[in-house]
Amino acid sequence: MKMTTRFARSGTAQRGAFTMIELLVVITIIVALMALMASAALKLIEVQQTTNTQSTLDRVQSQLTRAWSKVKDEAYKETIPPAIYTAIQSSLTMPDANAPGRIRVIYVKLKLRAAFPMNFSEALNLPYTNPTLGAMGYNPVVGQSPVPALPGYVSFLSNLGITGSTGASYESSACLLMALQRGASGAGINPDDLTTGGAAGSVVTPSGNNLPYLNDAWGRPIFFSRAPTGSLYLNPAGAMAGANDPGDPQGYLQTPTWGVTYGPVFTPLTLQVVAPANMSFKLAPMVASGGPVNWLSKPWGTNPAGTPTLNPITFAPVTGYDALFSTP
Repeated sequence: MKMTTRFARSGTAQRGAFTMIELLVVITIIVALMALMASAALKLIEVQQTTNTQSTLDRVQSQLTRAWSKVKDEAYKETIPPAIYTAIQSSLTMPDANAPGRIRVIYVKLKLRAAFPMNFSEALNLPYTNPTLGAMGYNPVVGQSPVPALPGYVSFLSNLGITGSTGASYESSACLLMALQRGASGAGINPDDLTTGGAAGSVVTPSGNNLPYLNDAWGRPIFFSRAPTGSLYLNPAGAMAGANDPGDPQGYLQTPTWGVTYGPVFTPLTLQVVAPANMSFKLAPMVASGGPVNWLSKPWGTNPAGTPTLNPITFAPVTGYDALFSTP
């Protein structure tokens, strides 16, 4: 007896290979799913990088705040060397009742500049040009400070063949790490303790040695600012009435005539902008990262491409940068 299958009975032919159209549909679906998964993975990586970088900034800020406070407190207590007192008095003060207090405040700020330089020229106490100051109407040449450079910095940089600032993107980061490891605070920080996933990048110096600096999670140097006067985190409404600068608790730099006459001389030395009469800016050292956007790819103001695009005074990034800041 001849057997018949169900397919034969129904008149339906057995299924053959996939058609080209069906294969293309399946491939398209697979590619779309892979693209979605890749996008989600990249987003997750970016979120993790942002989290790690913010953690790094806050760790560095914690160590920086301790070291900064130590230098500041010691400078307020110590006797000002006569030669330095005379230099400050002759160039940055007025003969009024507040002059001794003002000299002390300026001395402290200059000690902080020496202990926490933002570039190699500051570390060596050499004049350098800051285009930001010129754009703000100040003399762009940052002169030598009456407070000398720290011998440990001079020796360290000289051994590396560094003779002054080059405007490189890593300078403020390298100087900050140098300050935390070798500065007057005596912190002796291990860079691996400062960052999530390992701290340091490095650059080969003219002597052939490696100079370490602190990186963010994108592998780019973090940025250090000693005096972010215009930071919206510190001064959301700009200059404020009252003495809210922790480095000038009595408001000695708020004297109206002093600010007008001597502010233009004071600002290029410390990068601190003097506020209007009877007002002040809150100041604190801060660190930052350009975030997921490469902040070295475009210039800021008159700076050439490849230099940090954060204004060291206002601490503001170029429009469109998603910068990350430490919490002071």
